[in-house]
Amino acid sequence: MTYLFWLLVFLWGPQLVLFLFYGPMLWRYRKTLILCMISALIFSVPWDWWAISSGTWMFPAGGNLGVRIGASPLEEYLFIIFATLFMSSITLVLRNLLGSRLAV
Repeated sequence: MTYLFWLLVFLWGPQLVLFLFYGPMLWRYRKTLILCMISALIFSVPWDWWAISSGTWMFPAGGNLGVRIGASPLEEYLFIIFATLFMSSITLVLRNLLGSRLAV
C-alpha cells in the first residue's frame, strides 16, 4: 500500500464523512483547525527531520511519490496536516455533540 493510498483510506475518506455530516459546524471552527495544522507542522517537521537523519525511521523508495521537501517526502507533510485536521475535527464534533457531559 502506498502512502497516498493509506492517506486516502485512513484520513481523507473519514474526514470527508465528517465534513458531509458536520461541515457547517466544522466550518465555524476553520481558524482553529488551521492553527492546529500549522502548529502540528511547526512541531512535527523538525522531529521528523531529526528522526530521519538519525536513522530512527525512513521512508522506503516506491512507497511514496519521491517528492521531498527537506528530509521528508511530500506525503509526510500531508499526513501531519490531515491527521491533525482529522483528530481536531473529531474533538470538535464530540465537544459539540456531548457538550457539558465531557466536563470533569
